Amino acid sequence: MKFCVSFNPKTDTIQDMNTTPEILVDQKALTGEGPAWDVCARVLYWVDIPNATIFVYDPRSGENKVYDLSAQFTSIGTVAPRESGGVIFTPERKIAALDLESGVVTILAEVEPELPGNRFNDGKCDPYGRFVGGTMKSNSDGEACGALYILDTDLSLRKLRDGLVISNGLGWSPDYRLFYLADSASRDVWVYDYDLERGEIANQRVVITLPDGLGVADGMTVDCDGYIWLALWDGACITRWNPKTGQMLAKYDFPAKRTSCCAFGGDQLRDLYVTSAAVGLTDEDWQVYPHNGALMRIRTPYQGMPAFAFGG
Repeated sequence: MKFCVSFNPKTDTIQDMNTTPEILVDQKALTGEGPAWDVCARVLYWVDIPNATIFVYDPRSGENKVYDLSAQFTSIGTVAPRESGGVIFTPERKIAALDLESGVVTILAEVEPELPGNRFNDGKCDPYGRFVGGTMKSNSDGEACGALYILDTDLSLRKLRDGLVISNGLGWSPDYRLFYLADSASRDVWVYDYDLERGEIANQRVVITLPDGLGVADGMTVDCDGYIWLALWDGACITRWNPKTGQMLAKYDFPAKRTSCCAFGGDQLRDLYVTSAAVGLTDEDWQVYPHNGALMRIRTPYQGMPAFAFGG
């Protein structure tokens, strides 16, 4: 596994929290999602789901490179770095690899042929280089036809659980013994025991219950202190939670109503990158939240956990 974080706590400074969001790319993405920091390339990958587009944002230059795959696919749920180069991504119900130099796409796996209305949503890689991702109905109507899958480095595919409505934010505790999962149809975020050697989950229980009116649980990340950072769709915010108590510790507001996901990045993994969505909003929403669909960032004193690359 590649693990290239350059932060040295003995010599590098820790910056103060700056809660004023920076608008990095005012993309107006219909459903901006899936941010993943490549610790080796020092770029951020993210997607626009219904536009089937992958972006590569370079914070050093400010360039946001666009890979429009809408001629081939109707959706891309998420994206992650790949150890052998390029990225893996989830078009429709597939898991695929993209060579960023040539643009060549290779299909690695496909799920749910009997459910053509489904698509992949959120997904990430564990430290062993496996990809974990979940599905949902493309036009969700509350039917629990989604599932959670794991793709191993030998390209063998297993189902971890089914019965999900909108499989969404996922992450691990710093020791990788716990796995977190949000289903946006529920007000609960769940935690499971995670067997890192086998890539298996067990013993589901509730770790967070969202209060009414705060928003809908969407994408998440976890910092090195073990706290959960949860994006709230229709909440215009990112929230930080103590998973031991279920208590919300902080709420950071953004000028986008549908904050969708977050990921730590930067050389010290202390910059929080936030995606958002411009889909389905009213004129009033745009007046209040002028940067819907933007890629944004806040500076934090917290260090995030790295996004691992797919090893297959």
